[in-house]
Amino acid sequence: MPHLHLRKLGLFGAAAAAAVGLVLYLGCSAQSGVAPASSQVSSTAQSPAIATHFSAAVGRPVPPAQPTLFAGTSAPRLPLEAGGHLAHTHTVRDFFDYFLTAQDDLPAAAVDQLVRQAIAAQLDGTAAAAEAVAVWQRYTAYRTALDQLPPSAGVTADNASNKPDFDALQLALEQHATLANRLMGAWSEVFFGDEMERSRTDLARLRIASDPSLSEAEKTARLTALDATLPPAQRAARERIQQQQASIAAIAQLQQHNASPDAIRAQVTQTLGADAAQRVVQMQQDEQAWQGKYTDYTAQRGQIDKLNLSPQDHDNQVTQLRQQFFPNPGDAMRAASLDQGSGH
Repeated sequence: MPHLHLRKLGLFGAAAAAAVGLVLYLGCSAQSGVAPASSQVSSTAQSPAIATHFSAAVGRPVPPAQPTLFAGTSAPRLPLEAGGHLAHTHTVRDFFDYFLTAQDDLPAAAVDQLVRQAIAAQLDGTAAAAEAVAVWQRYTAYRTALDQLPPSAGVTADNASNKPDFDALQLALEQHATLANRLMGAWSEVFFGDEMERSRTDLARLRIASDPSLSEAEKTARLTALDATLPPAQRAARERIQQQQASIAAIAQLQQHNASPDAIRAQVTQTLGADAAQRVVQMQQDEQAWQGKYTDYTAQRGQIDKLNLSPQDHDNQVTQLRQQFFPNPGDAMRAASLDQGSGH
């Protein structure tokens, strides 16, 4: 995936966040169409064969067997409107993107089969079933065409001046929009409308923030004026993001100095409210507890390492130990990923 070197650009404040959003859209989505799967999922996890099961009693399909990485989760429900037709909402894309997180573990044909089976399991007997399959075919065609676009040199910002080529970024953005309109039709706005608008705004912010002819005060004034032109919902969303980023930065600073949970709670309460503060503290406590459990697990795994077992017996015992410590499949996969990263 292409990367934009933000430190080299010398962007400030919200403009840096804008760069991240724009480049993730033009870079990451151009490669896959979805955000990357969590790094906590082991890339070597073996996915089971996908089978379709049918209920003899009612003759309707039931949900297919899920790959391991979906353990403990479920796909979003496809929305319906009056008459049993598929509702034109972003949830439809969320449904497809849920299954596309398996694209690194499954061949394209298997992902396609999984999506079609899930559509049948949710919508069998409704007009929306065929409509959802048709939208999935459009989305697949769009993603395939997107992958075939030449990479934009403007995304990498690796030119001699270490500045992004804004015209190349603009061209790439418009290519994406044209492709979406041509292949997705009316669904283009539903799937990508908000995302496209945010990207255009982010590009405008980048142009302002990187303009050497402007003073810092002039940049701030122009960025403020740009924000004032945004729709109320988008402006409110940007303000929430800015508050969250400031809070996250403050929390990171406190954690680096080993601040107490009470100090972290006070900081988050000030910016995001008491409920969010309690959740952050609880997450920190849960993470500390998990890390403590992983430390105990690695100590016992080390004892297994000393037994000079055959590779198969060794792996079997480690797997059993991991399941004892981490009965939740997601926690077990995270531990397995950490094991792999440490050479086990």
